[in-house]
Amino acid sequence: MTFSRTTLRLTTAALAVGALAALTACSSGGAAADPGKTIEVPGASAAGNSHMNDLYSKAVKEGKTDLVLYGPSVSSQKALFKVFTDRFPGIKIVQQDQPDAQSITKIETEAQSGNRIADIYDGGESPQVAAKPDLCTTADVKTAPDGFEIPSNYDGRLTYYAMRYFVFVYNTDMVKKDEAPQNWKDLLDPKWKGKITVGDPTVPGGIRYILTSLMVPESADKWGKSYVEALAKQDVQFAQSEPNVPADVASGRFPVGIAVYQGFYEDVKAKGGPIAAVFPLDDGGNFMSRTGMCIVNKAPHADAAQLYINWLYSPEGQKALAEKNNSYGWTPDAPGPQGAPALGKLGRLPFSNPDPDFNQPYFDFINTQFKK
Repeated sequence: MTFSRTTLRLTTAALAVGALAALTACSSGGAAADPGKTIEVPGASAAGNSHMNDLYSKAVKEGKTDLVLYGPSVSSQKALFKVFTDRFPGIKIVQQDQPDAQSITKIETEAQSGNRIADIYDGGESPQVAAKPDLCTTADVKTAPDGFEIPSNYDGRLTYYAMRYFVFVYNTDMVKKDEAPQNWKDLLDPKWKGKITVGDPTVPGGIRYILTSLMVPESADKWGKSYVEALAKQDVQFAQSEPNVPADVASGRFPVGIAVYQGFYEDVKAKGGPIAAVFPLDDGGNFMSRTGMCIVNKAPHADAAQLYINWLYSPEGQKALAEKNNSYGWTPDAPGPQGAPALGKLGRLPFSNPDPDFNQPYFDFINTQFKK
């Protein structure tokens, strides 16, 4: 069977329409827009409100109000999206969950064909889509406090907007609060040998980056390779996967789990598991992961995309991140999630470095220490 160029163009267009229809089925949006109404975002400066209203008005007038997000777990942010769409009626957020590699492939294919669908890629520390110079563009944020520099990477093509934390966890039926490990040094107590569970540090995952952050030059005097060697000798037990660590602790298989991502802990806690979290505050050993987004170059709904990142950096957006997304914002006055320490009280490890060449020697050392 042969295809003419016309047939190929029609097929590509049909696929794009079908994909967009599928996306629309999973969307978050509020009431209809009122083009004549000026939106006031609480706490935003006059200049910030003016900028957001200009973007909003243009998006509404041009009928480009469906903001399409790709990412590994964007649908988990529906509560956050609702605050945004309630503030800006008529804007609809269309979510598509898919692995990083699939998102990158789709965005590349859309750029090559000219049939762009995605407006934003929303990912983690260093979504590699932003590393490709022609796929993303910079965010124009005018809502942050004066003098605050928007955190970014890849020449501004990746904009960080939230931070999430990792904690130690313990089974409250097996360990008293005042006996739970409070810092990394406490984990070396002989009483915890063979009783600590963790995600497998020899495979991709958060624990590899956390252990690396304990060894980088900024941390070497306090922890370093000697600490990682000592921790490995504690006969730590590998969970089936990192999400299983808090579940294994809540079930009583192990009294203590470490390097637990907040979302995994919160899921188990919400189900009534006998589990509590510890922030290693007294040694500054907290690990925070960054969440970033890139706005797709020549995005079909570019004004709505710029509006969203500007709203996230407004006081209302920073508050919504804490209340609806259980994450930390970046501005100096951003509140923390309920039950979590204020950001200013979180002495933390260095952020992970996205450069594979930088990380590989540390990963090799980890593999040697924690070999099965």
